[in-house]
Amino acid sequence: MATVKRLLGRIVNNDYMFTILTKIFAVMIGLIASSYSNRFLGPQLKGELGRISSLLSVVAVTANFGLYQPYPYYKRQQIPDVLDRFLRIFALQFVIYMGIGIASSFFTDSFAIMAVCLLAPIQVLANQLSFMIMVEDVKFKNVIFFTARITNTVITILAFYTMKRTILVSLALVVIGDVITIVMALIRLGRLPNPFRADLAFAAKIIPFGIVSMITTLMLTLNYRVDTLMMGYVFHVPDVEIGYYTLGVSVSEYGWLIPDAFREVLFSRTSVDDAVDEVTMSLKVNFYLTAIMTLGILLLGRPVIYLLAGREYMPAYSVTVLLVAGILPMSWFKIIGTLLLAQGKKGVYLGMLSVSVVVNIICNAFTIPLWGKMGAALASVISYLVTGLLFLAYYLRMYQLPVSSVFILSSGERKRLKTKLDHVRARFRH
Repeated sequence: MATVKRLLGRIVNNDYMFTILTKIFAVMIGLIASSYSNRFLGPQLKGELGRISSLLSVVAVTANFGLYQPYPYYKRQQIPDVLDRFLRIFALQFVIYMGIGIASSFFTDSFAIMAVCLLAPIQVLANQLSFMIMVEDVKFKNVIFFTARITNTVITILAFYTMKRTILVSLALVVIGDVITIVMALIRLGRLPNPFRADLAFAAKIIPFGIVSMITTLMLTLNYRVDTLMMGYVFHVPDVEIGYYTLGVSVSEYGWLIPDAFREVLFSRTSVDDAVDEVTMSLKVNFYLTAIMTLGILLLGRPVIYLLAGREYMPAYSVTVLLVAGILPMSWFKIIGTLLLAQGKKGVYLGMLSVSVVVNIICNAFTIPLWGKMGAALASVISYLVTGLLFLAYYLRMYQLPVSSVFILSSGERKRLKTKLDHVRARFRH
């Protein structure tokens, strides 16, 4: 029993291991929620939800102004009371946006626009606080993520058995997850920021930095969402096809489990220093683990889709197969991007990301009319490849590293990993 406690203690104290295991458990719970949600909605309503969610993401990112992303940079400068300054600005944004959202909802007949007006302020605040927790306490950020997934799963199951098929339920689940994030983050930070004490002078100081961050995040969001937006609002692809596409995207995104875990831990580490050795080692380990994850998605994608959604969603598998080709390149972007953001190199980050978005839009303009959802998937893969290669090339050139340094483990690194694995196996045997 004591050995088990010590092993659990080691896992909890290791940021990478804790983050990865938390995400694995959250994914397992999320699979249950997805199974009920997909069957509850069906491809038609799932496609409609995909359109609304994509529009909501773009609006929330724009309204955010990127004011949370300068936080790691200012934290490294050791500015007094910097956390409280940011939180009070976030609270003021929420109050203003909520008033605008409620007022705007009375002047539209579009359900999609009304939903976006009411949900965007909540999502803005949730995204801001989630980022702050990721920098301040990456373990607790995963606790929030895990709690939200459990709650989402329970409510989804209850809705499946007790409520009629409607998109309102799924939108409500989005709100619940965001509210949980907001409440738990504020409790952990031990602060309830007063919006009317916001430091407007400090806000004015970070706005130029924030605008660049907003544009950067908007480019990132468009890189993931522009395909759905163009299918739904430009080329008017049927919602059923969009439903297949969004499920295929969701399954392929399980391949980002590993790089996302590295990304979250590195956000905390690079807020203190560059941690180049740690970033390089993360790229190596990520390469092998992501390759295994990608193979698993290819082999298990079809049965996973059947379990997650049922036979009516099987056309989504072809989308998944194509999209997995972009998992590894995007993992380079996710990991290396943390270092550039912490260093304050927004211009470099934005420039390379903007190239990818332009490529994505141009490719979608040609491929969607020709091949529908498969054309959108192809455009995404091309843009992911461009993004990953740009970031990887910049990182290697910046630190004068050979290409092999992010792929091949040295003999010393292999020995250290083997020793750690032997210790873990020995503890499990005893």
